[in-house]
Amino acid sequence: MKNFKMTLRGLIILFMIGMVFTTLGSMAFLFINFDIRSGEHSMVIKNPYLWFALFMVIIIIFYMILVLLMNRYIFDPIFAMRKAAEHIQSGNLNYPIEYDADNEIGAFCTEFDKMRIRLRDTILEQHEIEKRRKRLIASITHDLRTPLTSIKGYVEAIQDGIVKDQDTYEKYLATIAEKADQLNHLIDDLSVYTKQELGEFTLNLERLNSGKILSSYFDHKIDEFKYSHIHLELRKPFISTYINVDPYRFNQILENLIGNAKKYAHTKIVVSTKVIDYHLQIAIQDDGDGIPTDVLDSIFDPFFMVNKVKDQKEKGGSGLGLAIVKQLTERHGGKITVESGIGLGTTFTIDFPLDI
Repeated sequence: MKNFKMTLRGLIILFMIGMVFTTLGSMAFLFINFDIRSGEHSMVIKNPYLWFALFMVIIIIFYMILVLLMNRYIFDPIFAMRKAAEHIQSGNLNYPIEYDADNEIGAFCTEFDKMRIRLRDTILEQHEIEKRRKRLIASITHDLRTPLTSIKGYVEAIQDGIVKDQDTYEKYLATIAEKADQLNHLIDDLSVYTKQELGEFTLNLERLNSGKILSSYFDHKIDEFKYSHIHLELRKPFISTYINVDPYRFNQILENLIGNAKKYAHTKIVVSTKVIDYHLQIAIQDDGDGIPTDVLDSIFDPFFMVNKVKDQKEKGGSGLGLAIVKQLTERHGGKITVESGIGLGTTFTIDFPLDI
């Protein structure tokens, strides 16, 4: 197959050259007469087929020109595509078709090359999805095991009678409840992320009063901070307007943002609301160490952590929380922004269009 190109072209060219020389030789034999006696020669017509032979020469020359044109405009792109197809078959999708002409075959080669690029990009995307899936499984497995181990340890301590006083007993129960909530959040994150990846995610939108849904969520949430060193400051009254949201997913957005702020805050978290340009803005601010400005654009990427080793070991979490918040907010027609810097704390602001 590697010599196919040279063999085909060689046979055609040799055939044409042979026909030319054969015809020219015949013409010389038929039509050129040498006058030996006078030492002169002259071309005379002694055969009625002279004009036919001349016509044949013209035809052969025409066909040779045609072969050269076919070689340039047909054979070259065909062999270029064949070579590209061989590379694609061997798994090399980075080999381009080296043919560019402003004609139908050139357009065909261009479309073929576009198909190669799309195929390459699709395979790369599939590989990236597979890598994310493996990272997700590894991360979730680790993150599920950590709170389960803690819950098991505290339950065994209570069962074995190690806990004697009421304060320690309540502290253990609070820790168990906190770890159970952490498990629940991880499972919710995993569910949302996988459904988004599979394209099976749907929202059950309702027209809700923002003040009521925020008050309902935070009235319950503030009880969880009773045993925490973090103070949850709610700047009430919350703006009371109407937004079109899925109540369960809206609470999940808040849960992830509050949970993230609680991990990194030193002493307090502040929640406030305002309306700007027919959009409800909910700001959640912590007084933690802040995020370096050079990584702010990456914090919504799946599995991203500012300090992955430290965050997984000390803070917990899979790195999916903020990615899911961004996905859910955008699915509601909103957006999320972040302001932060080293030593300045971090403020996340979620923005939802009003339904008025």
